[in-house]
Amino acid sequence: MKIVFIFTLIFTTTLNLSTQTINKIAVFDNTEYSSSGIIGITENAIYEYSWYYDTWLSFPTNGLNEIEGNVIVNEVSACNNYSHNPSGIYVISDTSIHVYNYYAEYWYALYNTGLERIENIVQLSDLSVSYDIENEDEDIFVKSGDHIYYYEWYTQKWYPLTNEGITSKKHLCNKPIISSIYPNPVKSNSNIVINLPDYYNNYIDIAIFTEDNKFVKEIHIDNANGGENIIELNTSEFSQGIYFYEIKGVDFSHVKKFIKFD
Repeated sequence: MKIVFIFTLIFTTTLNLSTQTINKIAVFDNTEYSSSGIIGITENAIYEYSWYYDTWLSFPTNGLNEIEGNVIVNEVSACNNYSHNPSGIYVISDTSIHVYNYYAEYWYALYNTGLERIENIVQLSDLSVSYDIENEDEDIFVKSGDHIYYYEWYTQKWYPLTNEGITSKKHLCNKPIISSIYPNPVKSNSNIVINLPDYYNNYIDIAIFTEDNKFVKEIHIDNANGGENIIELNTSEFSQGIYFYEIKGVDFSHVKKFIKFD
C-alpha cells in the first residue's frame, strides 16, 4: 500500500507540472534539513524539488491571493533561516508579500504599510531575502514603484532606500563618445580632443597603454564639461611604437590607437 501511495503522489505532481512551466526559482543553502532548498513557482503554484523522489513536490497555497479562484504567484525568494518554522520562503502574490509557515502549512501576508501605490494598488516586483545571522532575523527587500524597500519587523512597515547615486536615464551616454589625437603619428607632444554630451560635468580618466597592454601613464581631469575638451599629452619619454589611450568617465569608456615616432 505504501509503495502505491508514493507512486501516485509522484505521478500527480508530475502531471500538474506537465501543463505548466517553472517561471522562476530561488535557491538557498539548506544545511538543516534533507530537502533540496530549490523552490520553483508557476503562475499559480509553488514547488520544492525533491532529490529523494527526483521530482517537484507542491506546497499548499492556503493564504495566497486569488483572482477568479486562481492563486497568483509572481515572484519567489528564499533563505536558510536555520529554523523550520517559519520557512524563510517568501513569494509575491498579486499585491502582497507572503511567508510560508511549515507548521501551519499556510502563507502569511506581511503588512503593506509604506509601499508605493498607483490608484491605491500596491506596486511590487523583484523580491529578495537573506538571513542576518548577527541579528537572527530575515532581511526582506522588494521593489515598489521607483524605490527599493526593506521590511522592519519591529514596526511591521516598509521603508525606502535612497535613490541617491543612481544616474537618471537622461544622463546615460547613449551616443558614442567621439575623440581624436593630433598629430598622429606623434613625435613629442600631442593633443587628445574629446567631445562629450552637453549635459556632462564630471571627471574623466585617460590611461595610456602599449600595444602589449603595459600601462604607461594616466591623466586625471576632475571636471570635464560637455562639448569639446582638449587634453595635452606629453609623449617625449615614450619609445617608438603603437599605443592605445582609454578614456573613462561616468557611464562610458572609449579606446583609440596612436603611433609614436622618434
